[in-house]
Amino acid sequence: MALITGAAQGLGREIAALFLDVGASVVIADLDGAHAEETAVELASRGPVIAVEMDVADEGAVQAGFSAAAKQFGGVDILVNNAAYRKKANTMDMPVSEWDTMQAVTTRGTFLCLREAVKQMRGRGGGSIVNISSACSHHPMIFPNMHYDAAKAGVDAITRLACLEFAADKIRVNSVLPGGMNTPGPKTMKAAEASGGAVIAGPAMIPGRNPIGRAAEPIEMARAVLFLASDAASYITGVELLVDGGWTKG
Repeated sequence: MALITGAAQGLGREIAALFLDVGASVVIADLDGAHAEETAVELASRGPVIAVEMDVADEGAVQAGFSAAAKQFGGVDILVNNAAYRKKANTMDMPVSEWDTMQAVTTRGTFLCLREAVKQMRGRGGGSIVNISSACSHHPMIFPNMHYDAAKAGVDAITRLACLEFAADKIRVNSVLPGGMNTPGPKTMKAAEASGGAVIAGPAMIPGRNPIGRAAEPIEMARAVLFLASDAASYITGVELLVDGGWTKG
């Protein structure tokens, strides 16, 4: 069974759909419980799927969500830590609350979900955890984005440590680092800028910066996640896989 956080829309939904297509049972975990339920209904024809409302930043909510998943499907074999908070904020006038929210969702959420997954995987002979980080954890892409870049770097640090700490439990832990992607997130960011929000600048805005010349489609990112989660990657752990069209090399 695969539990995917932030799976009601965007990349998370694409991952959920792909996992169902290859025969996995899927739990769609999302802060928006109603939207998660709608997505589960839409994907039900592809395979066994349920929705759970989960605030990944809240320990009790995470524990309840994993408990519900185990009750339905027996336990977690795959965790995809995809839930994210993407609001931009200018470095010099960013409220501390914005910094804290970013860290709570991105790093604390990854930590809390990983810990609950490990508890269940230990009793199931192992498992696979894929954390969704970002190419900006390796190289600045846009600004103002300091709180986001720092949080994603924290996700990579969790990946590196967890792959060592839980290797004896036969649990593999890897990260996928997307570059630009055609999901609702970037559209929301552009809309916020147009309505007076933070102005987006930085290397990613330079024409021709991406060698492939376009943003990724969500399915292209989902395939990378599926690979790392599957037995095809049985000897891969601790990897931070850049899926950025060569952007960081361009």
